[in-house]
Amino acid sequence: MTNLASPRLPYVWLLLSVAGLAAISNFAGEQILHRLAALEDTPSAPVLAALVLFALCSFASFYATRGTPLPSFVVAIVLGIAGHTLFAPIVANTTALSALVTASAAIILFSGGLEMPLRDFVRLLVKIALLALPGVLLTGFALSFVVQGTSAALGITIAPAVVILLGAILASTDPAAIIPVLQHVRFKRRATKDLVIAESALNDVAGALLTSVFLKLPLASLTIAGAYLALATSATYAFLAEQAGFGILFGLLGYVLLWLLARIKRRHALRYGADQVYFLATPLIAFVGAAVFGGSGFLASFVAGLLFHAEEHMREGEHFFYQVIDGIAKPVIFLLVGALVDVNALIAYAPLGIAVALIFMFVLRPLMVFAMLGIYALFPANSPPGLSVNELLFVSFVRETGAIPAVLLVTAVSQMTSPVPGLVEVGMWVILATLVIAPPLTPLVARKLGVAD
Repeated sequence: MTNLASPRLPYVWLLLSVAGLAAISNFAGEQILHRLAALEDTPSAPVLAALVLFALCSFASFYATRGTPLPSFVVAIVLGIAGHTLFAPIVANTTALSALVTASAAIILFSGGLEMPLRDFVRLLVKIALLALPGVLLTGFALSFVVQGTSAALGITIAPAVVILLGAILASTDPAAIIPVLQHVRFKRRATKDLVIAESALNDVAGALLTSVFLKLPLASLTIAGAYLALATSATYAFLAEQAGFGILFGLLGYVLLWLLARIKRRHALRYGADQVYFLATPLIAFVGAAVFGGSGFLASFVAGLLFHAEEHMREGEHFFYQVIDGIAKPVIFLLVGALVDVNALIAYAPLGIAVALIFMFVLRPLMVFAMLGIYALFPANSPPGLSVNELLFVSFVRETGAIPAVLLVTAVSQMTSPVPGLVEVGMWVILATLVIAPPLTPLVARKLGVAD
């Protein structure tokens, strides 16, 4: 009996955690916040309590999913939804909300660069660029039409601005979700694994740039085609050049800062806590520096990580950095996105969100991959540039949507001057569907297609 029950134990704890938090938040949340706000000696008590709850939910999401195929991100989203009322002190504070998600995004993109050896990135640059540049544009454009057509078929009204933004925000895959899954798969050709990891790191930046451009356009008066045609203007080119130029420049600066630290630590064997703080602060310095001059902070953080290679004497700082990502940065983003959602609205948009997610994963993604990389199937599969049809099918299946799209959802909501019904709700369903369906099946799909042992 014990052996039969033990695999279910994590799910029991998960259900109890979510149910308990939801009960407290819904039935006593307002009273708790009122009592905390009434503490004259500690006016920041509601915010501090929300931060403590973040920490507890991060802990719960990690341990509740150990031994299960569920990604901890999914549980973090559900806990965010369950604790909706208790997270209000931060969600209602747009400055705090923006600061938390932006800092987390900068750190995650920096880690995406660190995970990708520069030599492999350069070797796969053409394929990566095809997937992450025209591929993101094609995906965003097509996804917007899918949202528009599906919502019309279901009789659900979605504003044009929401339709356009959903395409741009959800167009990129998520390295934070992909890398842990692929670590347990033995690929016959390493290039397949490197391709999906490198694509996911770079197209997060492309998706962020595309969303940034759209947020500056009068989307309410534009069609989908009109919004994408607006990208081909001198003003947009100038904006993107500024974003890319200063993003790369401050990414180089971030690399120089890390190089200096590595040089210092090579000469001095002693380790200090300040070293780890310096390492952690570098992507934030690159992000803020680029943003001050009108550049892309997301690109700056990614470039700094891509250029830097942590040598053995820097492993301790790098290890601490990844612990911060797993314990703070990722959970914060997904908890906040969950906390933004109204449960009733989430249920109302479920048919649309789930339908869009399935079309996105199993129709749009394969079409985009074969449109961008299909020509490589003409080369011998075992040659350096070649990709077999099965490898293309595997790349097509990798369609996790996670941290950076979640950040962009929060960013879009915080910058909108009026309510945007459907944006977070549909986006949430797509994120949930891709994170629930793809990760557990990825190793099986890789083996069935013959690209892994």
